[in-house]
Amino acid sequence: MKRLIGLFGVLAALAGCAHQPPVSGPPVNVAVASDPQQCATRVECTTKTARTLLFVYDYAAAGAPLVQREGRLLFTPADTPGSDWPALYLRLAEAEHSAFAFNGQCRAQACRLTVEQLLQIYRSYLADQPCAFTAALCRFE
Repeated sequence: MKRLIGLFGVLAALAGCAHQPPVSGPPVNVAVASDPQQCATRVECTTKTARTLLFVYDYAAAGAPLVQREGRLLFTPADTPGSDWPALYLRLAEAEHSAFAFNGQCRAQACRLTVEQLLQIYRSYLADQPCAFTAALCRFE
């Protein structure tokens, strides 16, 4: 019997809430992390292109093979001598409201970094938070 009375009390309280006017106020904006590979403006795309070139330069300085460029594509040539660094395939963003594409491939039995780790490093460069190629895990995202 006590349970039944308690249940009616809870239902009565909920029914009282139903007659309350809805709470109004300014909408709450939830901050959404932006994707470092996206660019919204021409200036942002230009800045991220420069950061991509710095990434490629630093990658080569760390010992990886040099990449070649064909238009907006940066890539490790197929005829590059064997290396334990992943091969890169990067496509620069076209203009505002576009994205930078990344792909990599380990052509050796084992590579110094996984493609996922290399992508994490690339994204850190795009976000202007570069981390070292010797760090297996960057603190980013």
